Amino acid sequence: MPAPGGMSREEAVGTWSLTDRDNELFNVIVAPDGSAVDTYWKGPGGAKGERGRWELVNGCLDIRYGSGWRDLISRSALGHRKVSYPPRLAPGSGSQDQPLDEGNAVKVTGDRLPFVGIWTVPGGGETTQYEVTMALRSDGMAMKTCEAYDFGLWRVDNGVATIVWVDGWRSSLERADGEEWFYRVWRPGMAPTDLPAASGKVRKVTR
Repeated sequence: MPAPGGMSREEAVGTWSLTDRDNELFNVIVAPDGSAVDTYWKGPGGAKGERGRWELVNGCLDIRYGSGWRDLISRSALGHRKVSYPPRLAPGSGSQDQPLDEGNAVKVTGDRLPFVGIWTVPGGGETTQYEVTMALRSDGMAMKTCEAYDFGLWRVDNGVATIVWVDGWRSSLERADGEEWFYRVWRPGMAPTDLPAASGKVRKVTR
């Protein structure tokens, strides 16, 4: 049973939209198995995001990342509220009880929900010599680990996510055959009606 007024596991599990101290959005996917994956790409991992674990503590969703950062999400009068603590400055550390930043926490819903997160693309382009990681945020921003121009915008139409990158490449993601996901990639200058330069299975990172 959750603490009085606290969150239940069913309420905690899902994809959340949070903001950092610069008021920039990022998402964290809270899974039923206790794992958490976020799309925070300002860290050293870039588009690979961060990994962590979560639990319910006194009715609050307590997410602890491998970087040492910690997000606590709790109910508020207007919905949900998030507070963040940097490494070694979490509650009970004896050095700082006040959070470094705070803001609203909102559950992601709608047709973008299945696509939000971190994706691993084998090959990532026309060869299979390297692997590309893409982060898709619920605000329509995207980032990838390859090339110097690594940002993009994405949208969903009829169950297909299309990502347009600033370097001119274009990608798509869609689900087929049950749980399997597939991607397609078009080089700069190719028309949307052209056959893709590459295609194949893609994996969503869950832990």
